[in-house]
Amino acid sequence: MKNQYAKKISLLVVAGFICAVAIKTPQVLLAKQSTSVPQEVTQLNGITLPKLEIGQKFIVPELELKENTYVLDYKFSDVQGDSVADNVILVGTKEKFDGKLDAYASDLSIIVQDGKTHKYLKYAWLNKGTDGSLYGELGREPNLIIGDYTGDKVDDIIVTAPQGGNGGYVDHLVLSWQKDKYKVVFSDNEATVE
Repeated sequence: MKNQYAKKISLLVVAGFICAVAIKTPQVLLAKQSTSVPQEVTQLNGITLPKLEIGQKFIVPELELKENTYVLDYKFSDVQGDSVADNVILVGTKEKFDGKLDAYASDLSIIVQDGKTHKYLKYAWLNKGTDGSLYGELGREPNLIIGDYTGDKVDDIIVTAPQGGNGGYVDHLVLSWQKDKYKVVFSDNEATVE
């Protein structure tokens, strides 16, 4: 019986390898990830920005965020192709239980502070429910990955949102700067709204 399962698993591995070779090496493996390391204080175009910390409340009045919006992850990288580092911040709403922040965050959004203008752009990761209503993506300890995954020599933004539980499901979103706004390059949740 064990031999039968081993043969099936081997066949699946070989089939996966053949598929990977057939569609060429995935760009995610070839992409050069951003190596910028978050610093306590950063300078964007000569202006010093306050320190960001994972787990701190994130308040920008013009973005009209919910009161319980927190920084989940952040990176500094040129994601708009203008050769100036931008502040890329993943935020989401969290609840407190027994005085501690929950590991799950909902209403995930990507905030980019333009390195030149210092203005904020917000991309809310929204999905459409079966009833047509919109809801924000959620995840357990979601994070950012920055690198050029589209091959256009401009860093793109990947958000990973583990769903928790025994299934090991992780939702992904890839955003690319195109024509002065962020466009979805990939989302493995077919209900993601642009």
